[in-house]
Amino acid sequence: MTRTGLTPNAICIILLLIACAPPAAAAPVVQLTNDSAFDSYPFWSPDGARIAFVSSDGVHAGIRVMERDGQNPIPVTDNVSWNLFTEFDPWSPDGKRLLFLSDDGSGLDLWTMNPDGTGRVRLTEGGRILPIPGLSGYGADWSADGKRIVYTSCLFDNPAIWKALKGSPAVNLSDIRKDADIWIMDADGGNKKQLTTGGDARLPLWQPQGDRIAYLSEGAGNREIWIMQSDGTGKTQVTFSEGDVTGYSWSPDGDRIAYVVAAPPGTLPEFSLRIIKSDGSGSEQLTTGNWDKSPVWSPDGARVAFRSESRNQALWVVESDGSGLAPLGPDNPAYMMQQWSPDSRTILVSDGNDLYAIPLEDPAAPASPGFGITAAAGALLLTACLLGLRKQE
Repeated sequence: MTRTGLTPNAICIILLLIACAPPAAAAPVVQLTNDSAFDSYPFWSPDGARIAFVSSDGVHAGIRVMERDGQNPIPVTDNVSWNLFTEFDPWSPDGKRLLFLSDDGSGLDLWTMNPDGTGRVRLTEGGRILPIPGLSGYGADWSADGKRIVYTSCLFDNPAIWKALKGSPAVNLSDIRKDADIWIMDADGGNKKQLTTGGDARLPLWQPQGDRIAYLSEGAGNREIWIMQSDGTGKTQVTFSEGDVTGYSWSPDGDRIAYVVAAPPGTLPEFSLRIIKSDGSGSEQLTTGNWDKSPVWSPDGARVAFRSESRNQALWVVESDGSGLAPLGPDNPAYMMQQWSPDSRTILVSDGNDLYAIPLEDPAAPASPGFGITAAAGALLLTACLLGLRKQE
């Protein structure tokens, strides 16, 4: 017996149980909206305190802002027009402005406003910005310092886009011209400059913490990732794929890019997830044999979450080195992932009707420091414990 009144064996067993204790169970999925509207495209504010999202009644679409727990949703645009986000984060880096698309009767253009809906500023006039990500792949994005905005402008008017938006079965999508180029402007809409001229560039994304812009271009045949300087110089092809690149995402440090490649024509349909360095080196394939899409990096750059349309669950997470592939949250094939929280602990999703938060851990219960210990390590710990106590007897 020791001075504690316990035998050495009992003490060691207790220590081993503590070291091997499982982590706290993940908190259940939290439903953030529950109304008759179709809520989608949620985005965290940079400080993680608020969520901006698009809410539509099927006739009009408006933007709302609510607290991170879903409380106090406030409409910040009127309910008689179309107000949408592009497919990229609308929050300015300082969280003081929202970038969005709005139609005042003459077509969709880019605007900014304060998160409470005040201070609206129109940035483009006749910008010909197409709003459907799956159809067009257009977008707009803030520079890292919030002083400039890069965006895509279609080269042609597309009246059929409105029929498509409203679900008209008579729309022939081939009638919608997708020719476009990339432009840049100051955050107030001034100093507009065209960066590409081939009519085949879209989906521009500003490098985090940098001054380069990535985009998709079909100039070399397949749709590939290219990178250029913010003044349009130094255009360089980064990926060389068998099929088209359908989507991509910068890592938080701006050094790597996660992207999705479609299988080449004439082969079985597949969308695989890959990672490449921004200089075009070190390409690695993370997934294969599935329809994996929409990669989103965790803020610490350690993991990538993505949507899968052929696995038994919709959302998955994988380490950036390709290890640790695991499903995310409950089985819900309808979930559409949008954004990781700034603290890397929650992911916002939409099922097309409502918004949900999927916690990656229970913040109320910290994980045990010894979680993850292997059986071999546990045996070594128990042996060391017994030897140490025997020396003290």
